[in-house]
Amino acid sequence: MNPHPAHHPSKWSPTWPPGHHHTPPRVTLVCAPRDEQNFMRLAFGAHQPPTGRITVHPTPLVKTGPYLAHDIIRALGKHLPLPAKDRDLPTWASHTDRSWRIAAAWITTLSISHLTICRAHRLSPSHWEHLLALAALTNIRLTLLCNGPVPPKNLSLLDTTEHKVIDTPRQAAAHWRPSTPRQRPDHYPWWQHRAPFPPQADELQFRMPPQPSQPLTLTFRPSLLPPGPTPPLHTPGPHHDPLHPHHTVIADRIHTRIAHPVHAACTALTVLTGYNSHQIKALHTHSGSGLPPLPTWARILIDAACRLADLRGHPDAPNPLSVPSWEHAEIDQALHACRLLPTPPHRAYRPPFHPASRTKTIRQLRGLPTT
Repeated sequence: MNPHPAHHPSKWSPTWPPGHHHTPPRVTLVCAPRDEQNFMRLAFGAHQPPTGRITVHPTPLVKTGPYLAHDIIRALGKHLPLPAKDRDLPTWASHTDRSWRIAAAWITTLSISHLTICRAHRLSPSHWEHLLALAALTNIRLTLLCNGPVPPKNLSLLDTTEHKVIDTPRQAAAHWRPSTPRQRPDHYPWWQHRAPFPPQADELQFRMPPQPSQPLTLTFRPSLLPPGPTPPLHTPGPHHDPLHPHHTVIADRIHTRIAHPVHAACTALTVLTGYNSHQIKALHTHSGSGLPPLPTWARILIDAACRLADLRGHPDAPNPLSVPSWEHAEIDQALHACRLLPTPPHRAYRPPFHPASRTKTIRQLRGLPTT
């Protein structure tokens, strides 16, 4: 497992002036100038997330912007929401630096140690700079598979750091061969993603716990099933068995369908406790909040949110899950993608209304005789 990134008192930007990075990146250039398929097979065979190794095939013909960071996030098993007519993509998705910070937060949280980028010769120099900065920050091994001639500007970036060059299939096979035995998935902080994406139209929906009126002294109680022929199922609480089937389905959806660590962590807390976004914003500013112990799958999300706060330049933030009000709609969008429904508030019982009793009351108020 790769070590955690160093403490960053200031905001991290994915740029590559060498003087900004204390640890030089570990870079390997694999050259396949005639696009030999052996190299591609070896690269894709090296994609083994449970052992900390991922392979990324970049979106074609994308020269600038955050799209390469999005490709890395997807290779980590996280998906951005699909565009729709009635909703926009999250604001962070159009911001390059934010997207790279999210990719870095997931890489360190999931203990990724080796990142392979295919067809790297098609990437722009700015993308190579982002990759070098990411490798220096996270201390991962970075492999750039070039299936054609490398532009001179890209090659000049390698002159700024140590690197090695591989140009034969035998060397490539030895390079991508894991140096340690395969780790058991249950001993590795990697969530095995099984939720379909895009979400299926007919999949089960879950009713979240009711919003607590006094969240700082929270006592979790499962919500009651509403009436109806096919009601949503209630979500299990943090005190349930982590292997509860509903627990597993919900965790799979959150880990697969929410790419932003803070939004994923807020969704997990909402599912487990009933907190809304405003209550989560004030949660960690109080001691003894009453929050019950969280299952492992949720703690991983909060860990990623804390790492993102570090990369944003706020390592000592009292609440890394605090989001501005304009992001609450994005959290609601994440809940919808996971098919998680709010619980309607309980209403006090009122006797049925009878028009005759109303008429009698009005006649009495007017001093008229009743019949």
